[in-house]
Amino acid sequence: MEGRLPLKLPLPSPAPREGRRTFDLRHLNVFRAVMRAGTVTGAGVLLGVTQPAVSSYLHQTEELAGFALFERIQGRLVPTSKATLLYAESERLLAGVEQIAAMCRRLRDEAIGPIVIASVPTLTLVLLPKVVKRWQDSGTLQPMIVHSRMVGSVLALVSARRADLGLVTGVPKLPGLRTKLLARTPWVCAMAPDHPLAARAVVRLADLQGERFIAGSREEARQPIIDQMLEAAGVWVREVMECPLGTAAAAMAAEGIGVTITDAFNVQPSRERLVLRPFEPRLTTTCHLVWNEGVQATFDRPRLATLVHAEVRTMLKAMMLPEAV
Repeated sequence: MEGRLPLKLPLPSPAPREGRRTFDLRHLNVFRAVMRAGTVTGAGVLLGVTQPAVSSYLHQTEELAGFALFERIQGRLVPTSKATLLYAESERLLAGVEQIAAMCRRLRDEAIGPIVIASVPTLTLVLLPKVVKRWQDSGTLQPMIVHSRMVGSVLALVSARRADLGLVTGVPKLPGLRTKLLARTPWVCAMAPDHPLAARAVVRLADLQGERFIAGSREEARQPIIDQMLEAAGVWVREVMECPLGTAAAAMAAEGIGVTITDAFNVQPSRERLVLRPFEPRLTTTCHLVWNEGVQATFDRPRLATLVHAEVRTMLKAMMLPEAV
């Protein structure tokens, strides 16, 4: 994460006594500065401290890590592969520190923080832009932050109180989280207009025999359900690709690469270039709004939830999908 470093680094204190040595934020702060600057001198400039102070802390950091973090090549510090892994983890930790510092500043200044929404990628793309526009057009000046994550990460952010609202599909019930059902939509078979299956009123599982098939994400529950159904029915498909992002799978189908089994949300960006047919046996996707019941909102949560719900229904009504609610 590029940006200012959260802590001013004091001059190094004496090394802690043996048996009590441990990392602290100053070590990680120095490590990050060196990773960014590539030299001890440059890191000192970033931190506003002397070169000897940076060198001392960097030496302590390598001792605490138990392995070399950098190689000295032509006057620059080149990170080792282990240092690169450590850097990614330290960035996450220091980003959290920066968020805490920013919250403290807002609380000190009595400023209202942004509304943080965590959403699965598809709903971020097809739903949130219009919702945010309507929210802002209503005269609300409170800013928003949108995190686009997979379902598990969205729920984790809401559970950890790092997001005010979550927008997900197929959410399980979790302790401490409230949910609002926004829609239940049937799965459809999506294909290019000139595909032979486009002539059918309904696409059944057996119709997929031998067809070029675009699989969805196997990291979540959807594609494994299709896989099990195909295996149980003895239906063989020619899987030409696996596309974890549902909107991308629908876009591939629109280009004639194959057919895909998906839902109303995933087909939305490519809707004008696709033919959609009901799929049997019938499967459905649910869309939910989730929030932490132990958190007092700093905004009108019911009104925002109503806007989200209304936009979902408007989108599904325009698509005229049967049994979509």
